[in-house]
Amino acid sequence: MTLEEILNEIAEKYPHDLSNDSVIRKINQIQNELFRTTFQVRTAAIYNLQKGVFAYTLPFPRSSLCDVVVEGVELIYQDSKKNSSTGSFYYFIGNSGLGIYPTPDKDVIDGLALFYYKRPAQLSESDLNAVPELDQDFHMLLVYGALAQIGEVFQDTAMINNFTAKYNGLLEEFNKVNDETPDYPVIEDVMGVGYW
Repeated sequence: MTLEEILNEIAEKYPHDLSNDSVIRKINQIQNELFRTTFQVRTAAIYNLQKGVFAYTLPFPRSSLCDVVVEGVELIYQDSKKNSSTGSFYYFIGNSGLGIYPTPDKDVIDGLALFYYKRPAQLSESDLNAVPELDQDFHMLLVYGALAQIGEVFQDTAMINNFTAKYNGLLEEFNKVNDETPDYPVIEDVMGVGYW
């Protein structure tokens, strides 16, 4: 569905007098929440390590960071004010910076890899033909999530409950589809002897 189709679907299911900008803000909020909590897509940013440079700017919110790898070694997070029990760690500098310790003593091309959860592109009224990055089979999550928030604006408890139930049902279906647990019995090696 395009953004315009999502807006039309919302207006058909619950006629309202809110501006498109207001509804799109709600859609973006739902999409951001889904990418942060449910539809987590891992990606990476690769940097060159620079001799004597310990601080690097994050190209994403620090809450999205999953792993920091320096020259193939995963670093652990540690508060910079505490004594380190390990030789290498990372810490945050403000809201957008990352420090690595020890400070690199040589230049290394592609020596720093930051793995993080991707944030979706923000939708706007200027491009109603945009398609949200959420799996297309589940664009109705954006519709029902926004409808629940619109119901809150109008203090319509019955509709909030209705749309929230539909949103939660779709979310449950989404989680089942993306469940990586095999649907066949798995033999566990509880004795530690190996399988064959």
